[in-house]
Amino acid sequence: MLAALGLTLVATFGAMAMVLAGPLTPIKFDVGGAASMLNPYFSQNWQLFAPDPVSDERGVIARFECNGNATDWRDITSQAIVRTQASRFFPPRESRIVSSAVLQRFAEDDLTERLLKKHKADLAPPDERVRRQAEEVLARYAALTVGCGRDDQRPTAVQLRYVTKALPPWSQRGSAPRDAQPSTIDSAWIRL
Repeated sequence: MLAALGLTLVATFGAMAMVLAGPLTPIKFDVGGAASMLNPYFSQNWQLFAPDPVSDERGVIARFECNGNATDWRDITSQAIVRTQASRFFPPRESRIVSSAVLQRFAEDDLTERLLKKHKADLAPPDERVRRQAEEVLARYAALTVGCGRDDQRPTAVQLRYVTKALPPWSQRGSAPRDAQPSTIDSAWIRL
């Protein structure tokens, strides 16, 4: 009886993992709710087999409006990584908030890109709502983790700066490092 129950659990887990990791099919729509029970601890993705792997280092810094004054720029990416690496056995998942929001902010839909190249942007305009939501998530995270620096002050607005530094190609990773200048993109002030 116990062996049958264990075998049933393993088979169910395997089936749900295959549904989540597989391509978009009608089956995924039918049982997707049940299969999502694997998230966030056992989620599957195809990132290992990415056709265009990450070729740059990305980070976010933020400054805050506190009592009408703007603060200096403060790093929010490194703090999340340090907290994650401080506990190897049970790390917090904070760094995923930053990395997921940055990916979501700069994600480009393949169909939209193809239509833009054909000068038909009116057929599928870029979804600014998704980008705005990603920036709001980053702004709230920055306000909660860094903030104004004092407990009695809460920021009223946040401005984000996305910093991107290109990594050398794999064929040149072992040679002398070249100092690529980081590129930056500033967001507008986000009211909290």
